[in-house]
Amino acid sequence: MLSPELQDITLNCRYIWRAPFKVPDKQKKYGNLTLTYSAQLHIAVIEVDRDTFVPTILDYVAVEDCGVAINPRIVEGQVYGATAHSIGAALMETCAYDAVGNMLTSTFSDYTPITAVNIPNIKYGHISTPSPFTYSGAKGMGEGGAAPIHTISATLQDALFTRGIFIDDSFNNADSIFRSLKHHKSGQLAQLVKLEKRV
Repeated sequence: MLSPELQDITLNCRYIWRAPFKVPDKQKKYGNLTLTYSAQLHIAVIEVDRDTFVPTILDYVAVEDCGVAINPRIVEGQVYGATAHSIGAALMETCAYDAVGNMLTSTFSDYTPITAVNIPNIKYGHISTPSPFTYSGAKGMGEGGAAPIHTISATLQDALFTRGIFIDDSFNNADSIFRSLKHHKSGQLAQLVKLEKRV
């Protein structure tokens, strides 16, 4: 279905970065430990209801590369757990305060923690790129709690960009999306009023 000049365009890309290696100082217990960090790729497909502004995750994929997985089942469980916690932080769980600093989300009925009912079906994949700096080729694991927050924010930004909404927060529920749209519309209205006054 693509035109001929677009046939050779691909979404695949490859970039390799090698961290500068320094042998850790055993006396000071200091060294460049970034060489054993794991790598992740998270992709989300999100739909925002036009009437209620409720964001719904239609599809979610998490791919992990922690080198040689010593216990693959535990690695998979850590990815599911970290992804679930981060989805909750991105869409459901927030600490809201009133104008004088009283917490408005002090109970679980207000705070709404994520549960097995709210977690989407997460597709999981593992790539093994052994670390040359460890004996077993393993890298760190379980550091993926922030990846879904960025993924969901970027996905919502992509969905709402055409409406002039810019996502500038890591927490985005239906209320915050509605407020962003309302703020954008009031800004457009203010610009129109200024334009009319000038004319």
